[in-house]
Amino acid sequence: MRPFPRKELSDEKRIFNYRLSRARKQIECAFGVLSSMWRILREPIEVQVDFATDIVKATCVLHNYIQNREPDRIKEMGNFEDDTNSTFTPTPARPGRRHTGDGKAVRNLLMKYFTSPTGSVHWQTNVLI
Repeated sequence: MRPFPRKELSDEKRIFNYRLSRARKQIECAFGVLSSMWRILREPIEVQVDFATDIVKATCVLHNYIQNREPDRIKEMGNFEDDTNSTFTPTPARPGRRHTGDGKAVRNLLMKYFTSPTGSVHWQTNVLI
């Protein structure tokens, strides 16, 4: 999902971009941990999307299983913070693929949720200062 363009950002859009950025950092960190253990995640996975999703889910389950059963083994498998080969690099968009209005609709829905009483968090207004 793309952030809103920086030109003329409303407070709602600025908060959305901030929350999206924080979420992306967490996801990239978690994926870095997984890719340090599972080589298949270090390169593009050349399979159908559904199968790639299953592969990622399987690595999550295996990682959690090993971590719960043998926590010392996770440490033995390598320190992900020192593993320079496991850096996650987002792949560029494929040529010929256009973004649909559905993505923008989801982005707008999330923006409204993040600024609603239900979806807001106390620290998100720090971005407005």
